[in-house]
Amino acid sequence: MNLNLTKMMFLIMLMFSTLMSISASNWLSMWMGLELNLFSIIPILNFKSSIYSIEATMKYFLIQAFASILLLIFLINKNFFFMNNSNILIILPLLMKLSLMPFHLWLPSMMEGLNWFSCLLMMTWQKISPFVLISYLNIDKNLIFLIILISMNSIFGMNQNSMRKILAMSSINNSTWMLFAILMNNKLWINYFLIYSILNFLIIKILNNYNINYINQMKFFNLNFFFKLNLMMLIFSIMGLPPMIGFLMKWMLIKNLIYNNLYLIMMMLIMLTILNLYFYIKMTYFMLFNFNLFNKWYLQLKKNNYNLLMFINFFSLFFSYLFIY
Repeated sequence: MNLNLTKMMFLIMLMFSTLMSISASNWLSMWMGLELNLFSIIPILNFKSSIYSIEATMKYFLIQAFASILLLIFLINKNFFFMNNSNILIILPLLMKLSLMPFHLWLPSMMEGLNWFSCLLMMTWQKISPFVLISYLNIDKNLIFLIILISMNSIFGMNQNSMRKILAMSSINNSTWMLFAILMNNKLWINYFLIYSILNFLIIKILNNYNINYINQMKFFNLNFFFKLNLMMLIFSIMGLPPMIGFLMKWMLIKNLIYNNLYLIMMMLIMLTILNLYFYIKMTYFMLFNFNLFNKWYLQLKKNNYNLLMFINFFSLFFSYLFIY
């Protein structure tokens, strides 16, 4: 991405607005931070202007503006509602901003029109402010369990062919895990969010470098075998399969849920993730086990910069186990 001063200014504003909303001492300042965040990301979404990105930006603006208005109304009238504890009302616009159930269907259709850099921002940086604001609320975990019950988001990803939509559905599923992580323990959420962001960055970097937008293009992904293996490992990692680093983030949360005797919530989360595995495995099937134009195990003698990433991804769990315990 070619950075000029205007783009850099909007990126700095984006970072500043997030820091403003998470470090504010009152709700009105947090709301102002969210608004500044919205106005600074809209030009970033349109760095490479096209009909699709303009449509996606309009969708994003309308939904976020509606969520902000709702948040402001609930904050101003907090004492006038019939419920003494109106935190459940304040969490609704924040869930809308996060694209969590039941307000989740706007994210896949919006991300379809964006470039990969904007998709990465949507799945990582844009989640920080709403999550931190949710952590400030005093919410009973059983209320969030009702959200999990209707959180059958994985089903929507099963018939998708677009890589952006699949990553968006994956983001919604991981956000459900992150919601529990931040309600249990802030440090747990920070660890989960950092690992998830790194994995997203690595996958999106590969998809962007080789211009892969749809699953079918995996058939023609004829690079050297180790590179394919690395991409498959990253996909397995974001799935949360055991030896990879992606399992570490889910393992930490599962341990915390067990310590707090929240077995039913843990079972629901694991069941939803198993549904998610279907479309991840579909991606790896197209990449490795389908009939490619060349021989599947064809090794090209090229320099590969991603072997180290594969090593770190695969053995990170063993190293972290040594350091933590």
